[in-house]
Amino acid sequence: MRHLILGTTALITLLAAPALAQEGSNGKGIFDLPAGQTVINLSTSERVEVDQDLLVAQLRYEGENKDPRTLQNEINSIMKKAVEAAKSTPDVKVVTQQYYVYPHDPVPPPMPGETPRAEAPERTWRGSQGLELKSKKPDDLLALVGKMQDMGLLVNSLGYTLSPEKAEETRDGLMEDALEKLKAKAERAAKSLGKGEASLLEVNVDSNGYQPQPMMMATMADMGGARMEKMAAPVAEAGQTEIIMTVSARALLKP
Repeated sequence: MRHLILGTTALITLLAAPALAQEGSNGKGIFDLPAGQTVINLSTSERVEVDQDLLVAQLRYEGENKDPRTLQNEINSIMKKAVEAAKSTPDVKVVTQQYYVYPHDPVPPPMPGETPRAEAPERTWRGSQGLELKSKKPDDLLALVGKMQDMGLLVNSLGYTLSPEKAEETRDGLMEDALEKLKAKAERAAKSLGKGEASLLEVNVDSNGYQPQPMMMATMADMGGARMEKMAAPVAEAGQTEIIMTVSARALLKP
């Protein structure tokens, strides 16, 4: 649903028939207008704020172990449980993300001229894998995120955005409104200039994009003892996304 219409602007440029001499790909004029006809350029912009309807969560599991095989088995087991929980929740789309396992030296090697440590700490291995959840049913998704936090997963980001379907529907509505306004402006221009007929030519549509801006959540360093107690479900409130549609056209005015 569209809500608040913030504003509309229009630009009209008159092009008299004798002065219009644009050249097309065939080397001839795009418009060879008979006497008494006029072409005008019209442009109008529509903008609207739309309630966001898609909740997106990105989570990851991180682990550390001296044995890389044990570490990978831990990550695989936790992620398997998380994906199964997501798939068992209706209307939730889950996508796994990158998987990393890498060696970690607790103490960096000595710099040139430094005395090496008598006993260097044993190398450990660190690893992580992430997943992304999307749903138009926020309560179900938030409850699922709480379960995954209880499994040991960390939230990278959580926030609302506008679904592609709703964005496209909104843009189509704005385009229809803009075209109706262009038609009305062309007819008013024709009347003002003493013309009897107006038709739109070369219609161009330009819609702005929209960037999802998820709310950043705590990282692993911020979680402290979060795994020690059962996690409560997180909270998220939807905002609005502004969509702007600009439509321009040439209008042919005839006597």
